[in-house]
Amino acid sequence: MFFSLRTACLLFALFVCSVSASAQILNVEKARVDKDSSHYFTGKVGLNLNLFNRATSQEGKTDHFLGLNGNGNIGYVSERNTYLLLASYNYVRLKGETQIETGSVHARVTFNRQDRLSYEAFSQAQYDYNRGLELRLLAGAGIRYAVVRKENIRFHVGTGLMYEHERWRHLEENRYIKKDIPKLSTYASVRLPLTPYLELSTIHYYQVGYDQPARMDRHRFSGDISIITKINSRFHLTTNFSHTYEGRPIVPIPNYLYSLTNGVQYSF
Repeated sequence: MFFSLRTACLLFALFVCSVSASAQILNVEKARVDKDSSHYFTGKVGLNLNLFNRATSQEGKTDHFLGLNGNGNIGYVSERNTYLLLASYNYVRLKGETQIETGSVHARVTFNRQDRLSYEAFSQAQYDYNRGLELRLLAGAGIRYAVVRKENIRFHVGTGLMYEHERWRHLEENRYIKKDIPKLSTYASVRLPLTPYLELSTIHYYQVGYDQPARMDRHRFSGDISIITKINSRFHLTTNFSHTYEGRPIVPIPNYLYSLTNGVQYSF
């Protein structure tokens, strides 16, 4: 299963590269569509690539750095519902070794999308190999409420229940730990067009559940903030800040992680 997920994320990254040449862990709000029309497909793809070498000694030896970050989404808008599929892949290689490799695939359906109160069902697969997260699978459902629905701002909140399965590798002890935890998941999101060419999009989650074998709560706070600058109707410049806080990690890892990326996005 883990190998299949890694392969799927890598293939998606290659797909992003090919689309960008011929033509963002995870912000669902960036993928949503607010048009009144229906029965059409829409999507976005983005890619960041870094490749360089640097001298490491007076003898002229060099180290090579490779960084690849790909993300994208595709959606179908029907008369009543919205169907979204999002994926991301992040890879960093330095000194001949993989330093970072993460990937995720997220699927979400919003029912009665034009109503102030709508319903959602979602599932996700994710891995973060160098932190020890071999696989995370989750599925759930909940409600979504439009607090503000104006042309210049959209503010939504949502809550629901989900079931999460995780498989971690304890890197120091070289053993695996599995967890199956039901959780409450809540979020708040804002989409704020600042100008006709500049938009702010943000979503923050809080997820908590009780780990019965360990007899403790497990809670996670994560967020994503994006600034999108429109070059034209198809090409956009993006700045994205993502961060995650694990209150009680299953294995010894830093509680807080963040990333800041800049890139180009293509919409279709």
